[in-house]
Amino acid sequence: MSGFFARSQMAQQLAAQHRQMERQIHADLATQMREPRREAYIAFAAEVGRQLDALWWAHHALSARPPEREAAAEQLRVFGPSDSTAYEGVLLEGPEEVAHAASVLSAAVHRARCAALVWFEWDESVAPAETSPPAEPRDLAAELTQAHDVAQKARRDFRLLAMDAIRADGAHAEGEQAHARTAAIHQALGRPGWGR
Repeated sequence: MSGFFARSQMAQQLAAQHRQMERQIHADLATQMREPRREAYIAFAAEVGRQLDALWWAHHALSARPPEREAAAEQLRVFGPSDSTAYEGVLLEGPEEVAHAASVLSAAVHRARCAALVWFEWDESVAPAETSPPAEPRDLAAELTQAHDVAQKARRDFRLLAMDAIRADGAHAEGEQAHARTAAIHQALGRPGWGR
C-alpha cells in the first residue's frame, strides 16, 4: 500500500507542476500579447495628437491678419502621406471596439484636415472676378473649429476604450500570474493545489 500511496503522491505532484507550467505559459503569453497592443495604441494616439496640434496652429496662422500662410502650410505638412502604419497597428491589435474608435477618430481628423485645406486654398485664391460670391459667406474658421472639436472628442473616446482594453489585458495577465504563484506555494508546502 505504501508504494501505491507514494505513486499517487508523485502523480499529484506531477499534475500540480503541469498546472503551474500551464498557468505560467498563459501568463507569459498574455504579457507578450499586451505589449504590442499597448505600443500600437500609444503610437496612434501620439500621431493623432501631433496632427490635431498642427491643425490648431494652422487655425491660428490663418486667423492672423494678414494670414500667416507659410506658417499654416508648414503645419499642414505634418500629415505627410495618407497611409498610417500606426493606424494599421491598432486595427491589427484590436479589439473590435477600439479599432472602430480608431477608425472614427481617423475619419474625424481627415475631415478637420480637409476643412483646414479648404480655408488655406480659399485664402490663397483671390476669388476670380467672374466667380459670383455665395449668398452667405462661409465661416471657414468656424468650420475648422467645429471639425477640430469633433476630432478631439473622438480622440477622448479612443483613449478611454484603449485604456479599458489595456487594463483588461493586465488583469488577465496578473490573474494568471497569481494562479501560478499560488500553485508554486502549495507545491512547496506539499499541499494539493487548486484545480483549473
